[in-house]
Amino acid sequence: LTQIQELLNNCPSEWTQQNGVNGRLFTGPNGNSVFLPAVGYSFCGELYSEDFGFYWSSSLYEGGSLRAYSLYFSSGKAGWSSYVRNGGFTVRPVHKN
Repeated sequence: LTQIQELLNNCPSEWTQQNGVNGRLFTGPNGNSVFLPAVGYSFCGELYSEDFGFYWSSSLYEGGSLRAYSLYFSSGKAGWSSYVRNGGFTVRPVHKN
């Protein structure tokens, strides 16, 4: 959750398209950026909300392990919330040195 809050608080973002895919480009204070595609989520084998991005964090919700925090965004906003963990959100692998 801390990393999501840092991203939202310190990295301006814009809705854009890269290689024909809509998503949000976050740019850090050092000029580095990351593009997160808006690929929606899956539930019971169906794909929903392809005009939104949902990305899991590794932080469980304090109120119970059935929920976890995630980053969400659309063309007009970006934020974080907790969701039930059975939602098929995207996981972005990150390599740490």
